[in-house]
Amino acid sequence: MKVFSIKTDRFILTKMTADDGDKYFRLSNNSSVMKFVTGFALNRNESDEMLKVIVKENDTDDLFGRYLVEEKGTGDLVGAAKLEAYGDEVEIGYRIMQEYWGKGVATEIAKALILFSFKKFNPPAVVAFVNVENSASIRVLEKAGMTNIERIEDIDEIKYKFSCSPQTSHTMKKALYILLGLLGIFIIAASLMPKEYAVEREILIDKPKAEVFAYLKLLKNQDNWSVWMEKDPNVKKNFKGTDGTVGYTSIWSGNEEVGSGEQEIKKITENERIDTELRFLKPFESTNDAYMIVEAVGPEQTKVKWGFSGAMPIPMNVFLPFMGMEDSVGKDFSDGLKNLKKILEK
Repeated sequence: MKVFSIKTDRFILTKMTADDGDKYFRLSNNSSVMKFVTGFALNRNESDEMLKVIVKENDTDDLFGRYLVEEKGTGDLVGAAKLEAYGDEVEIGYRIMQEYWGKGVATEIAKALILFSFKKFNPPAVVAFVNVENSASIRVLEKAGMTNIERIEDIDEIKYKFSCSPQTSHTMKKALYILLGLLGIFIIAASLMPKEYAVEREILIDKPKAEVFAYLKLLKNQDNWSVWMEKDPNVKKNFKGTDGTVGYTSIWSGNEEVGSGEQEIKKITENERIDTELRFLKPFESTNDAYMIVEAVGPEQTKVKWGFSGAMPIPMNVFLPFMGMEDSVGKDFSDGLKNLKKILEK
């Protein structure tokens, strides 16, 4: 028999021979490793008898058969693997020493066996069978690119049949290329689209400029005319600082429509402009600059401008055209200013 080997990045798989008795016993004498094979650990006599059967089968083919899995650098025993003809398909299998569990060993071996099988045998599919209770091995086969295609109820075992075909592999690669292409288009679109946004609305109020400004300067007064208070009458509010001065902060937490966040007075230009910073926490985090501007149109009439601006980082800015910022926020601003006008003109 020709002693054949298969190599992975970390391991070498070598066809078992009669000289491997000690190594095979180390693998077969562990009840955890043998749980889904025989259901119990083998003694030395049982292990040697099983190895004799394996070696005899190995002599019939250079490639098909049972392999020992060892580390390349150290030669330490890692486990065992198999390649068998299953009709026109190729069946793979593996057993891993307990100290190597959870380290990606089984996945690396399964992938290597699948790749080797397609290159050497060109089968319509590579298959593997796993006990329905062997969740760890099921995850390994899924990570290796295999698909659960059948549930088989034998007399002594219920198992799944996993399969991987060249067509499946080609389809997965094609899907990956399409996904990468769409991602590239998405990133390019995001880099070309604007990142900044701004909304502004205005209204004329039949009151003197100083009176309007004095009312607007107090953030607490926004609760009287802002539409967001109408959307959640039970919104929780807290305040920090002295209202009408720089640093004063209004903090809110409301329902899904109102969200949560805080608004802080950053700058006051007396009888001209109030600048604030809006820091939203929910439903998503963002920071925006907001302002209120008053302009005298006449002794008893004032124009009020209310607006805000911000920026959305790449690639999230690609969603800006679909968010309807101008329409939705703009309507809220217009409705709020109408409420303000009614209050001040009473």
